[in-house]
Amino acid sequence: MSRIPTIIGLAALAACGPNRHNGSGTTDGHGGGNGDGFGSGCATSMVKADQVPLDIYIMLDQSSSMSDSVAGGGTKWTAVTAALNTFLGQPGLTGVSVGIQYFAVPTGGGTCSTFFCKTTADCGASSCGPCILDVCTGAIATTGDSCNAADYATANVEIAALPGVASSISSSMATHGPSTSTPTSAALQGAIDHASAWATSHAGDAVVAVLATDGDPTECDTSLPDIDAIAAAGVAAMPKILTFVIGVGSDLANLDGIAAAGGTTSAFLVDTGGNVNQQFLDAMNAIRHAALGCVYQIPTPTDGSMLDFGEVNVVYTPGNGMAAMTLPNVPNKAACPATGNAWYYNDPNMPTQIVLCDATCGVVEADATGEIDITLGCSTVIL
Repeated sequence: MSRIPTIIGLAALAACGPNRHNGSGTTDGHGGGNGDGFGSGCATSMVKADQVPLDIYIMLDQSSSMSDSVAGGGTKWTAVTAALNTFLGQPGLTGVSVGIQYFAVPTGGGTCSTFFCKTTADCGASSCGPCILDVCTGAIATTGDSCNAADYATANVEIAALPGVASSISSSMATHGPSTSTPTSAALQGAIDHASAWATSHAGDAVVAVLATDGDPTECDTSLPDIDAIAAAGVAAMPKILTFVIGVGSDLANLDGIAAAGGTTSAFLVDTGGNVNQQFLDAMNAIRHAALGCVYQIPTPTDGSMLDFGEVNVVYTPGNGMAAMTLPNVPNKAACPATGNAWYYNDPNMPTQIVLCDATCGVVEADATGEIDITLGCSTVIL
């Protein structure tokens, strides 16, 4: 299935019993089965679970090279911002929140509202003006680009739920444009710092950083190993922050290193000789799916009782009419079978999420009409 935004139509299993694995990837229930791998002897709660909320912090390159022309007309900047507007406005993003910051920003971060303006008042502080030919000349002449990660750890538009935040981000992008150099190290550190702080205060959410840039760093710490190390530290932190990278242009070979260190294997590369808008949109949608994965919140019993983590089961109903199957539980990701179905808790000691194993997730994501249901009250099926 391309994505199940919520778990719908929770299976109501009236009675079930202890379960044992039968060695075939399905389960047998003691006392007779009902097609779901359960027999008689226990009662289940009807609950509804949702996928884990996804929070995305975008760090968008506004360096002068983003004004380069692309195939089909326009510039890298206009194509990328148009793609972001399309992404933010598309349906099916319930549970997704987005925030944005740009790099470079002036020293002092928020001292200047923007480099681009219609009137001097748009520039913010008086030292940032005057506004000449739609540019805050003072911001460029007197402040320079910041190498301070804290200036990038402050969002221009704070992470907030879609679709509500879309208009704020669109308005923000309209007041920015290519004009700076490329302080990738400070920008990436700031993005991870902000995402980490956000994840700490939004426990249970999946929080990721997205670095969108058109080339190598040109100022501040330009050491590629140092920049990779920043991304790696985000993955190693608690909570873990993944860094996704979108590269726009031709000088992009080094971006794979940032993505790999950031736990996302490789960068999404956008060819400016093709349809930049569509490629960037495709990359954002791929990131949304990859960041969220097949991860679900653990539901709570509707009767107010304490949840017994040993009585949670995941049921997959294929969309092709085949019988529902109860997916067995494994201790952790490392115990996932190479083939066959299974799931695990994100933390076996203090579970907060249900995660489908990669092989199972692939099957589920490919099934556009299938369902994942979660039942409470019967002994967990163990692989």
